[in-house]
Amino acid sequence: MEKSNAIVKVDTPQNWEKAVNYIPNIFTIIVYDFENNSPKIKLGDGIHTVNDLPFLIKGEVVEDTLML
Repeated sequence: MEKSNAIVKVDTPQNWEKAVNYIPNIFTIIVYDFENNSPKIKLGDGIHTVNDLPFLIKGEVVEDTLML
């Protein structure tokens, strides 16, 4: 198995919606800026555009486990 470094990309939901041709590499972590303390995260698969990927986490922030 090949070793890899994680890549994290953070931007606003409005900018991610504009990235219609962007295909994140496999295991690239896509973070939508927090809206109302609700993280929205996607994981690149190297095949689908960022807008076609499903959200992995979509819920309220748990303050005990998230350090800002």
